[in-house]
Amino acid sequence: MLAAVAVTPLLRAQEKAQEQEQAQGQDNAAADPNKEMSNLLDLLAKRAELYRQHALKFNCTESVIRSFYDPEKGEFKRRDREVYDYIFTESGKNGNLEEDRMLIEENGKPVRHSSRDLQLQIPPAYAWSQIFSERNRGRFLFRPAGKVLKGYRLLIQLDFVGAAAEPGGADIAGWSGQVSVDSTTLNLYTIEAEPSGQQARVEAEALKYQRAFAIMGVPLASKPRTRSLAVTFGLDHEGLTYPTDSSLEKFVYVRSGEQGREERTSLRYRDYRFFKVGTKEEEARDKPSGPETPPPAPPPDPSPPDADPPHGRM
Repeated sequence: MLAAVAVTPLLRAQEKAQEQEQAQGQDNAAADPNKEMSNLLDLLAKRAELYRQHALKFNCTESVIRSFYDPEKGEFKRRDREVYDYIFTESGKNGNLEEDRMLIEENGKPVRHSSRDLQLQIPPAYAWSQIFSERNRGRFLFRPAGKVLKGYRLLIQLDFVGAAAEPGGADIAGWSGQVSVDSTTLNLYTIEAEPSGQQARVEAEALKYQRAFAIMGVPLASKPRTRSLAVTFGLDHEGLTYPTDSSLEKFVYVRSGEQGREERTSLRYRDYRFFKVGTKEEEARDKPSGPETPPPAPPPDPSPPDADPPHGRM
């Protein structure tokens, strides 16, 4: 009997110790994802800085295709197409990246080159490369959303919520959605987003519109409208990815109570041309590591001596 009385407190002590160990293990397991997420965001911030360093080292051709629809009937109405010379610049005031486009073609016809602001109220495609930057810390809330295999890429998906004061504008922090990065390189792959708080706003506006229509017999309230944005970084070049496609969809509330497509704008980035800005780091990186050797002698020129050399466009 005494032995049983002595053993019981010992067993209880062991069970209590095991419970404490399990609780500590659960706490550690809960802490590990947070630590892993923090480490991932630190690595993505370094990647964002690399993207920023290359923002001014390319230009390309941008095609803007705007398609208009009848939202009530769901029918296509017309399409406009413009082509631009496209390049990024850095604002001298705040250091923000800004896009600069020069119109060169309109609906298939060459036009006099002129600068134009499209007023799309969306961020420049390459600006999404700064979503994980240090300067944007505190402007986004990130949550892990798993991994997915697309083609030959294993992608890390992160849900994000932007906290800008004015949602849905040119500031990436005014948007919320999901971003996918390559699990190996941490390069950007896709962004799918909508203006922050859009769902709650549309629900409130739809209720207001329905009540105004039912009471007065006419739609005194404005129709709710939504926008969605998808950006693809589909070009790989020297260790980074660059935007290839951006799509903006606009929908409007229709009589059936659904959202009818009103407009679709597709932006396509092609014919990338990369150049260097003459930094010492890149000049040092481009030098061969082996001993210097004189270049081989050029082959003899078969053209006549008085012939003009061929000209090509860089």
